Amino acid sequence: MLSGDASSMKLIFAALILTFSAQSFAQSLGETTRSIRARGMGGVLVPFVSDADALFVNPAALKRAAAIDIKLIDLMAGANKTLVDSLDDLQNIDANDPSTFNQFYGKKLWAQGVGKAAISLPLISGGYLYDTEVTAELHNPAFPQFETYFRSDQAIYLGTAFSLGPSTYFGMSVKRVSRQGGSTQELSISDIADSSSLSDIGDRFANKGQGYGADLAILHEIPLPILKPTLTLVWQDVGNTAFKKTEGDDAPVHIEQNLVFGAGVGMDLPGLDWVIGVEGRRLLNPEIEIGKKLHVGTEISLPLIDLRAGYNQGYLSYGVGVNFLIFHLDAVSYTEETGLYPGQDGDSRYMASLSIDLSFDANFKFTDNNGKRRKLKQRR
Repeated sequence: MLSGDASSMKLIFAALILTFSAQSFAQSLGETTRSIRARGMGGVLVPFVSDADALFVNPAALKRAAAIDIKLIDLMAGANKTLVDSLDDLQNIDANDPSTFNQFYGKKLWAQGVGKAAISLPLISGGYLYDTEVTAELHNPAFPQFETYFRSDQAIYLGTAFSLGPSTYFGMSVKRVSRQGGSTQELSISDIADSSSLSDIGDRFANKGQGYGADLAILHEIPLPILKPTLTLVWQDVGNTAFKKTEGDDAPVHIEQNLVFGAGVGMDLPGLDWVIGVEGRRLLNPEIEIGKKLHVGTEISLPLIDLRAGYNQGYLSYGVGVNFLIFHLDAVSYTEETGLYPGQDGDSRYMASLSIDLSFDANFKFTDNNGKRRKLKQRR
């Protein structure tokens, strides 16, 4: 219990911002849950994904996965630069002295945690996703309040893909999404100080709902001996994914549909894979600035290490991955535009992930891609 104890207040506040996203371990879901590989390449993913992760972002690409591809676990955690730079300030918070919050006014603190698991088989694929995101900004010095956004999603996916021709694939996935929050509320300092546990804070975001959605995708590989061009169109959350209220006063806000076009080329050389691609998102939303829709990225995959760079909504991104057998460690530094147009309000963010992936060919032989992350394509 807090019992007015300042040290307990520090713990609750830090936990709200830093670890709320891990309370279970762990928008369109295909957006914020993109892999760190994608974020390192400026957000580009749909032309290149070729493993079980395709279930979450481009179901047509399931046809390019190994005969049996298992994402045993994929754990991601991230925070923005503002939060990382404020860690020392968090230690100086005094619940009885609002002046100790002064350094947080006008600072937007962001954190996200994601957990994924999936299996891709020749006829059907399935997966589970847990994604939690929190943003908090302190304002109103006369009556200090945290403008707090909280969203926690759990989703179960089922998907399949099949060939329309020698190098054209169609895929679809259906999903059941359970969401808590997805809205912004004002939390006062006393709201946090009077909480005896993290669940007390979570109860302030009482709106919960459940919804069903679908993703459709088509992917075409141009049969050239080099560069291997790929074109793909993905329609995520077709017709919007609406929620039916299960708890609270209102149902969470629906997930907007998202039309994504991606194109990329690549080379598969001995000891080296290279890809470069472009992706446009939110193509059904003319009110969004075109610069916020544009993503460009590249990756060089060497034995044991992957190097990535990209251009995300007008900002550079960088990523690196280390691969050892079935284990993959990835990290990224990127900037997300939170304003209306590129260059207005960029939010610098860092993320890291640990994943364990298993792949088997049609003869149930384990494949490790010679220490590289993944081949450009692995047709079934």
